[in-house]
Amino acid sequence: MIRLPACWLVAALASAVPSATVQADAPPTAVVRVGTHQGYSRIAFNFSSHTEYALTQEGEHVVIRFPDNAVVGAANAVPRDVVSITGGVGKAEIVLAAGAAVRHWRAGNLVVIDIAPTETSAEKPAAGQAGAVLQAKPAQSPASLSPGPPTTASPEVAAKATGPSAQPLQDVASGSSGASSKPVAEAVSDAKGSLAKPSQDSTISTPGASVTVPPPRAKSEATGVAHGDTSPPPVPNQATAPDATLAPPPAASPPEAAAPAQATADTEGLLVPAGIQVGVAVLRRGTTGLIVFDQPGAIDLSTVRDDPHFGSATVQTLQTATVIRLPLDASIALTPTRTRDAWRITAAPLEPALRPIQASVADDRLVLRAMQPGAVVSLLDPETGAALLVGTQRQPGQGVPALRRSAEFNLLPTWQGVAIEPNADTIALRPGPQGFIVSGATAISPPSDIAEQLSHSVGLARLFDFPNQSVSALLQLLARQVSDNAAAPPLARGARRQAAARTMIALGMGAEASAMLALAAADDPHLADAPDNAALGAIAALLAHRAEDAAGIADPRLPASDDVALWRAMRQAELSQDPAPAAAIFATTMPLVLAYPAPLRDQLLPLIAETLVAGGETAAAMALLDACKDDAALDLARAMLQESKGDVPGALAAYDLLARSRDQSVHARAAVRAAELRLATGAIDAKQAADRLEPLLYAWRGDSQERALRSRLAALKASSGVWRAAFALLRDGETLFPEDKAAIHRELTDLFASLLRDGAADALPPLELVAAVEENADLLPGGADGEALQAKLADRLVALELPKRAAPVLEKLMKAASGGARAGFGARLAALRLREGDAGGAMVALEASIASDLPASVTERRALLAAAADERRGDVPHALATLGALDSPAALEARAAILERSNNWPGALQALTDYATKTVPSEGQLDDGQRRTLVRLATAAARAGDDAALASMREQAIPRMGSGPLADLVRLLTAEKVRGTADLRRSGQEAALARDLASQLPPRPTAPQTP
Repeated sequence: MIRLPACWLVAALASAVPSATVQADAPPTAVVRVGTHQGYSRIAFNFSSHTEYALTQEGEHVVIRFPDNAVVGAANAVPRDVVSITGGVGKAEIVLAAGAAVRHWRAGNLVVIDIAPTETSAEKPAAGQAGAVLQAKPAQSPASLSPGPPTTASPEVAAKATGPSAQPLQDVASGSSGASSKPVAEAVSDAKGSLAKPSQDSTISTPGASVTVPPPRAKSEATGVAHGDTSPPPVPNQATAPDATLAPPPAASPPEAAAPAQATADTEGLLVPAGIQVGVAVLRRGTTGLIVFDQPGAIDLSTVRDDPHFGSATVQTLQTATVIRLPLDASIALTPTRTRDAWRITAAPLEPALRPIQASVADDRLVLRAMQPGAVVSLLDPETGAALLVGTQRQPGQGVPALRRSAEFNLLPTWQGVAIEPNADTIALRPGPQGFIVSGATAISPPSDIAEQLSHSVGLARLFDFPNQSVSALLQLLARQVSDNAAAPPLARGARRQAAARTMIALGMGAEASAMLALAAADDPHLADAPDNAALGAIAALLAHRAEDAAGIADPRLPASDDVALWRAMRQAELSQDPAPAAAIFATTMPLVLAYPAPLRDQLLPLIAETLVAGGETAAAMALLDACKDDAALDLARAMLQESKGDVPGALAAYDLLARSRDQSVHARAAVRAAELRLATGAIDAKQAADRLEPLLYAWRGDSQERALRSRLAALKASSGVWRAAFALLRDGETLFPEDKAAIHRELTDLFASLLRDGAADALPPLELVAAVEENADLLPGGADGEALQAKLADRLVALELPKRAAPVLEKLMKAASGGARAGFGARLAALRLREGDAGGAMVALEASIASDLPASVTERRALLAAAADERRGDVPHALATLGALDSPAALEARAAILERSNNWPGALQALTDYATKTVPSEGQLDDGQRRTLVRLATAAARAGDDAALASMREQAIPRMGSGPLADLVRLLTAEKVRGTADLRRSGQEAALARDLASQLPPRPTAPQTP
């Protein structure tokens, strides 16, 4: 029997279940409690010690920041006037209802957030009360869960639920509504007491009612919390469980039974409106998809019977849950998403991108770290008929990517939430502050007597067997197989060549195995479309570092075995920028790798170790690295582990040493990580980081490593202001990686938009900006947001005072755009050409950018430009006709200016009168612009000889003109005619005033102004 070295056995034991090591200096952890009392809602973050915090608010989004290592657990409920509460590391986020107000304060180790009610919600029940979780909507609404009859507690149970331990937190802030008159210290003591561990009681509080825990029970589909648990549920405490001491207000009288809600399915999936407290779990069991809501309700699916995915779905209403079951093809995945008041489930042939729910062991309990855990539901497995324990979540995005097995339970793959398949009646699943807790197993860690089994991965399902012998024996086997293939009849060579390919894979000969499998498929038509042959070809491609050619491992016809999951994770680790999903699968399937032949194992372990560290599976990575200290191939993973632990000097020293490696891949990756770490710690800036990374483009070429480096380098160059080089890097990437061209082009578009949106264009030298825009005009985004960016860019180009450079760029942008954007670019190009005196070119630009359904402001601006161009070309009648169709102040002023320059003073007087009517108020003081309008009006009246208009201005305008040159000029223009010798003295004074004003007033413009 071939035995693996002791280091592999130790690593295998450690990787089977996460490490139970608890750090001595545990980070501060907050238990989140909520309550509603005295007219407002309260959220309390209860830390074990004094913890600093800072609160910021933008609209309805509130962020409370704690120290970076503080862990904020999940809230036990969501109170009134709050949309969601999200915990995490270093912060918590609260989304408020519209109009809600926030007040925050500290009480000892408590950080308390009070939310004042909105006007519309003051009389509504809190989100945690009966009937507020799953709301039935009118028949015209999409699918919803109708609430069942509320559970009414007995008087004895109700009395327990409202006892002293259930009193809400008291407000200790002085001067606030409902504030306590107790001293602060006493009030703080009361506040802490309300969150303390309740007495051992068989009564627990649930939304809307208090219920009594039943006596010990056997397996049941409706137990809801534990499977076969022979004792009452664990009593909540500060560190591990949601708070049960904040009793809700007394339940209202039972409402009338709601009719089953109509379900709808459209191109965006099945929509199920539900309150923000409704959790969902989504998973596949065999050929059945399960959608589990953790509240009972009724759904009418009669309106979705024609839907290809949900048409055959059925609904089962349990005592504590609602389950939708539907036949599900192996190639289809379900993806849950959350809107403000509904869950949407979509079916698609692509697996959703998930953040894995990671596991850790503490105090003989397995903790599954999930955000916003909901309730636990017990239901029957449609595949085996056994009981399943399903934990729901109130927010999407997390799931279990791979099956995890232990002696007493299996952790099943899910698209959301967790699902436990118990193999023992003692297993229980319940929600906790940081996710879900699995308890009741007699041995969380594997016993020592299974080491022999782990060394051959007997506990994991395998589809492919590779000969596990010494290298010399494998080479001899391969020589015999190749010889036998040559001697075999042509139609009998397929299976023999596939066997030879397995031996090549065992030797790590990926390219050779790919060629052999291609020959096998050519010889045997049965193998040409066989999923196992395609999967072996994918494995060979992965060994040859051609992950893009390994699509065969994703064939949905392959069984759900552990080694198939392992190789799919290998491909995902090579292609994806997110290591977490692959790391979660590696943590459970690593024993398979340890049982592989040494050449194959040695090729796989470096990528697995690095992915485990990068994906957050630190316990499994530590066990592997600590057990194999002499394996130099894992040195990069060791350096990454040092970095993840905060040992920056040690990590940098290791990276710098590896950057001198002769292995080009290790050299490039280590140098990149060293530069990124120095940038993150402030040792270098973005420009210096880019200078260090740029030479590495030539150290390793042609795969996802270069692809990722180009994107990162482009971002660094953009942040340091070298925009043209950033665009050039991505442009080259489009050519070098044609299969990723669409994704790279999206990066280019986003980068170009950030140049315009973030004000970076204003900091570029004019010639640099013009060149960058000219080279990347095709990157301008479309839509309303894109049009705003295009307008900003055009205005910036026009303002550069570089018409000979800006005009060609604007023309290029105009031709590339369409609709309103095209019309806008045409208007700016026409304005630029008018400034240069090219009236004909301006008209050409306007005619080339005609578009329909333009906004009124754009239409007006184009008309003003066309009129100015016509006037410059001498076609004054056409200019006046163009402006005559408009009645805006700008059009009236432009019409008056044309008439003034044409010495058509009666027409100018009428146009200025209309313009003054719209722009000069009839009462009150006048600003400088309004006084100038009256000067122009008086001038036109005087030149037109309109005595009536002049007399009217003497009476109405002069008293409001005040003093100064403009007022004097209006007095001069509107003065009465000299009618006799008595007026001679006044005439002389007016002549002297005219001489003085000539030097004080600006000249009248003689050329049309560009709109």
